[in-house]
Amino acid sequence: MMSGKADTIDANTLLEAVRQSLTSAGRYNPGDAVAPAAVLWTDADGQWRPLVAQLRPLMPELLTLGEYAPEERTGPAIWLRCVIEQMLPEVVIPDTAIPVIYMPNVSRQTLRAAEECPDSLKPLVELQYRGAVWTQRNGKDWTVEAFLVSGDGGLGLDLSRDKQTKRAMLGALTHLAVTPLAGLRGKRLEAEDFDKLMVADTPRDLLLWLNDPAHTREEWDDAKWAAFCSRCKAEYGFDPESDGAIVAGEKLGMRDPAWQTVWQRYAESPAIYPGIPNLLRRAKPQQIIFDKEPWPDENETEEINLRNSLLQFESLGPADARRKIEELEKRHGVRRDWVWARLGQSPLAEALKHLAILARKTEQGLGGDSVDAMAGLYTGGGYLADDAVLRAVASVRSLEDSEAVRTAIRSIYLPWLENAARHFQGLISNTPLPDCFSTVQSLVAAGSGECLLFTDGLRFDIAQRLAAMAEERQLRVIQDRRWAGLPTVTATTKPAVSPLAGELSGRLPGEDFRPETAKNKLPLTADRFRKMLTEAGYQVFDASETGVPNETDARGWTEFGQFDKLGHTLQAKLATQIDEQLSLLLERIQALLSAGWKRVRVVTDHGWLLVPGGLPSIELPKYLTEIRWTRCAAVKPGSHIDFPTAGWHWNKYEHFAFAPGVHCFRKGNEYAHGGVSLQECLIPDLTFSLSTASAQVVVSITEVKWVGMRCRVAVDEGGGGVFVDLRTKPNDPNSSITAPKQIDAAGRVSFVVEDDSLEGTVASLVLLDSSGRVIGKRTTTVGGEE
Repeated sequence: MMSGKADTIDANTLLEAVRQSLTSAGRYNPGDAVAPAAVLWTDADGQWRPLVAQLRPLMPELLTLGEYAPEERTGPAIWLRCVIEQMLPEVVIPDTAIPVIYMPNVSRQTLRAAEECPDSLKPLVELQYRGAVWTQRNGKDWTVEAFLVSGDGGLGLDLSRDKQTKRAMLGALTHLAVTPLAGLRGKRLEAEDFDKLMVADTPRDLLLWLNDPAHTREEWDDAKWAAFCSRCKAEYGFDPESDGAIVAGEKLGMRDPAWQTVWQRYAESPAIYPGIPNLLRRAKPQQIIFDKEPWPDENETEEINLRNSLLQFESLGPADARRKIEELEKRHGVRRDWVWARLGQSPLAEALKHLAILARKTEQGLGGDSVDAMAGLYTGGGYLADDAVLRAVASVRSLEDSEAVRTAIRSIYLPWLENAARHFQGLISNTPLPDCFSTVQSLVAAGSGECLLFTDGLRFDIAQRLAAMAEERQLRVIQDRRWAGLPTVTATTKPAVSPLAGELSGRLPGEDFRPETAKNKLPLTADRFRKMLTEAGYQVFDASETGVPNETDARGWTEFGQFDKLGHTLQAKLATQIDEQLSLLLERIQALLSAGWKRVRVVTDHGWLLVPGGLPSIELPKYLTEIRWTRCAAVKPGSHIDFPTAGWHWNKYEHFAFAPGVHCFRKGNEYAHGGVSLQECLIPDLTFSLSTASAQVVVSITEVKWVGMRCRVAVDEGGGGVFVDLRTKPNDPNSSITAPKQIDAAGRVSFVVEDDSLEGTVASLVLLDSSGRVIGKRTTTVGGEE
């Protein structure tokens, strides 16, 4: 069974935060897993029920367990199963969405106890194994209170835990859902704060009414409607009853002084008012409008104009295309600050930001009189051109927008890329890249307490994104670079960045450029690779494991990441998966560090080329080759070819042919590697560790006292920035029984284990630093006495 991962929630309202968290719960790695069948949202007390009606317009994938009411996407378990299995064509789930099933008054424990589960729920039981469950880190259902206060997947608000506050919080839930979170942070929330949300908030009520006038009027009683109309007359100069929503929509769009606050409230969280854009379209006045921002159709017109402009780049040379990009950026860049960009309705304006970077970074070619000089120019900023291409491609989704961005990219990027590749190829013809016998770069090896993490196809530019993400999470990153083996195919390059490189050699490249063991001349198969690593003293473990870092002289090897696999499958659409893959990779790095590895060194085998619309092709007759790959080929003995060649990494006397520039020996490739270019050959070498500040934290538990199911813990000096967690497995954050809680300035903390069934369980009290690393632990018995 999968469970939702806890991520930092960055949202403006509770409603948006819940939607984001539910969506995140269905996240998966498409390279090695199938999509979850559904996300199960269990709610034992039905606390979230008032929020579900507000979520439905925002989440067409949201289904509810209950009495049959298909118009509300609600029905019994067997009906829900039919929807999930796509047996009911009248109920449409968006192609890119994972269905979410809200289950009021059903707990996760009820589903887990399959034999005792009521018959009415049994059709859904197996979905917990084929799907994901929206839960806290400790496996418990998300209650409203837990979601508000948790700093691990929740909102991290400071909430009083008394019964009166809880009652007020649940009573105000529908109002709380659309209240800007900025006003709730930085203070302790009491019952009074939630009670105030129930008092009239005219801007909020006005936006709710504008979003869906008929439904909102039905929901309000006559007294509230009369009060609302009165406030609108007094504060906004219109009568909802006689003027109607169109008049109000025009006033909102014109942003009259009295309406500025209403517009600002809308702009903070436009996604929770999906009906307002259409209202603004209908309410737009006929006279000349100088302020285009509030009107969605004006933004749509500008997007069409920008698309048409980009499509004309096909006839422009690189210099003219760069000048035109700068002109378009001056006109359209401002729209990225409009509310419509936040709703995803300005994808081309967003892509234009990256096209402008591409234009500036390609003004000068990548020169240099040596491969190292060229590498210095690339790592000093040239790589940002490649990064800009990926970001621009990822900004758009529709076919017509993708065509426009593709046309602009090809006019600017492809000539720059071709020139850089040909210059680089000319340099290596005089000064070859290091081979297996070279002493120019050291062999890869793990130090004591270090884990080597191999990632296939981690190109240099996206490795810079990874490093930035890690530093944001307070990890220390040491960056280095090295040259990949040639040709840049995994069979050659992966062993070259492994601790086995010194034990391998090559005679003939064969069909896959695979080396062999130097001692026995045996081909390096996957099984032999793992066996030799183990014999060399490395712990070799799978992506779901963390090894045993506490062993004496522990050294590890593990593999993670799907960049290359997804590139071959998705071609240019790989760009849309980069950030997700980097997030998964960073989570893997953090898990290894949290498990106790002192350092995690990320190594990769090769980079790649990616050009939307396809790389140019050149013909190499197949009969002249032993094997012909996309960007390289093993030539038959005695054959004469008019293509550049280079020595094989494992035997420099065996040459292979590679395609000139960025050409391919096969047609129809937007993504390719195997050849000779900076993007393929210059690879990152990153070492991650916990920050110095967290590594210096020294603290230990001095006292543990249980009073019933409440545990009181004291630590010695140095408790600042330290958290305590109760786990069944000390190094596994997913085994938490409670949510981590920060120790106060006096070095004390207390918490309650709410699940009485855990009484008598042997568990570990663990101390965590600010990065989540375990810095101390002590065994205890839940409910016992120390």
